[in-house]
Amino acid sequence: MRRSYYVIIVSVALLLMAIISTLWFDSNIATRIVNIITIVTGVVGVLALFFEFRRNKRINTASLLIDHSKSFFDCDYDLYECFSELEKYAENPKYKFDYDKYSAKIAVYLQWVEAIASLVERRTIDLYTIDNILSYRFFILVNNPIVQQKELIPNARFYRGTFFLYEKWYKFEYSRKLEMPLDNTALRHVANYDEIIKHVIHGVDTKR
Repeated sequence: MRRSYYVIIVSVALLLMAIISTLWFDSNIATRIVNIITIVTGVVGVLALFFEFRRNKRINTASLLIDHSKSFFDCDYDLYECFSELEKYAENPKYKFDYDKYSAKIAVYLQWVEAIASLVERRTIDLYTIDNILSYRFFILVNNPIVQQKELIPNARFYRGTFFLYEKWYKFEYSRKLEMPLDNTALRHVANYDEIIKHVIHGVDTKR
């Protein structure tokens, strides 16, 4: 997809050079007509490439989300059960969430979040596209204080993408004046959060 993006940029640059060459340096009318036809054909080709690029991007994003939903609801009951328990905790913080029972499932889901974060960081997909489908589960997971204490904070260096995605997603939701689940125990409220972000995302050694 990135290769197609670069091809579009190069094609546009070449077309601009051709237009400048035709209008400023070519005095022969017949040659101008031929060049203009060539330019129009090139423009049509670039536009076709651009729309194909956008279509493929939408198809790939849709495929990713469909595969996720299918896996979540149809193929892995334990994961569904895990998030049902996380949801009960989100609704009632006094609810006893059995972290040990679901720790492996949480780790697996966080690894999937890492993959999503990579796609967002590379601008392959955007938050607006995935927000309605993924945001609720993401926030009831990362804002859960038990998950923070048991998994995210002790292993922060292995979850760079999760912290990156949280920072970006929180700002996105905040800009729309939306309140996230478990906002009172949000990930950004944990001790030394700023230092963790600097170290994990930006690679700054905060111990010096």
